[in-house]
This record gives sequence, C-alpha cells and structure tokens, in this order.
Amino acid sequence: MMLAFVGVSQAASVVISQPIFTGLGDYAPTGFGQSFTSNGAYQIVALNLYMSSSSGGSDITVTFHTFDSISSVLGATILGSATLRETSLSSTAAWKSIAFTTPVVVQSGSTYAFKIVAKDPGGSTGWNNYGASSTDVYGGGNRLNISSNGAVSKATTDLAFEIVAVPEPCISILFVTSLVVASTRRTRRPS
Repeated sequence: MMLAFVGVSQAASVVISQPIFTGLGDYAPTGFGQSFTSNGAYQIVALNLYMSSSSGGSDITVTFHTFDSISSVLGATILGSATLRETSLSSTAAWKSIAFTTPVVVQSGSTYAFKIVAKDPGGSTGWNNYGASSTDVYGGGNRLNISSNGAVSKATTDLAFEIVAVPEPCISILFVTSLVVASTRRTRRPS
C-alpha cells in the first residue's frame, strides 16, 4: 500500500514557556541569553521575548547554539539566527515574536541556548529592557551573561521567554502513518 502525504501541516505552538517576570532590565551589553533543555524533538520557528525599548530602542540579533551546562560553554556553531528591528518595539513592555527563516532543529533532552546581541548596547543611542524573574523559576536552564571573549556565566534568574516550534517532520509522518494504518485496520471487514 502506498501512502501519499498531501498538504500535511501542523500549526506552530509554544513548547517551552517561562512567562514569569518580576521586572525589566538591560543586561550585559556584549551579549546575554538563556539556556534551556529541549523537552522534545522539534523545529524552533520563533522565539518570544517580553521586552520594551528605551531611548528609541535597538535592533537585536538572536542566535541559537548548543550549550554545555556543566562547563558553561556556548557552542561555536550557530544553529539559527534572526533579527528584531527597533522599529517594532515600543516603550510599553510587550511580548515580541522573533521569527526564524530557517527553523532550528533541536533534539529531546539536549541543552541549548539563545544569545541576544544588541546593535546599540546602551547609552543615548537606545537600548532594550527584557523581562526576567527574580528567582529561578525555569528548571531547565539559566539566564546567561556572555562576555566579549565568549566566556559565559550563569545567573540565578531567568529571562521571560517562549520557544515556538513544530514537531520534527519524521515524528509528524510517523504520527500520520499510524493514523492511516489504524484507520485502514478499522475499516477492513473479514471476507
């Protein structure tokens, strides 16, 4: 029996959510971010951050990397990147979605990190403030401070963030295949 998959699509959904924040802050101007542990195999299509602009705001670039949580080493390979323009920011804090043109593939149980670098990291040229929790409410990672030489230190707080993803295609195909097989078995009648 041949199976044809026509128009199989699944809507993206939030797969990791750390929406709690107790305040807004401007973090390490050379770079900062958040580590997280993937709770499934999926393709990250967007990252949501709670943020606002100050003095006009700044463009930011977000990159995804593997992350060694024991040695606090950020992987050198960029798994994906996206940019958020300052024109999309307001001085009123709100959730902003940063979409990736090429999805970032992650595996279940592995640790990753996203890094945020601002074009204008502060001062009169504008900067951004980001929501963060004052306690470590997300158990799968930490907010990260990243120095200009790449050294990473873990903070005891978490950024407010949401990972938006779709399941890996192979998982979707297996799911659809199992539905087709189950449906076929259900409709067969003994001869």
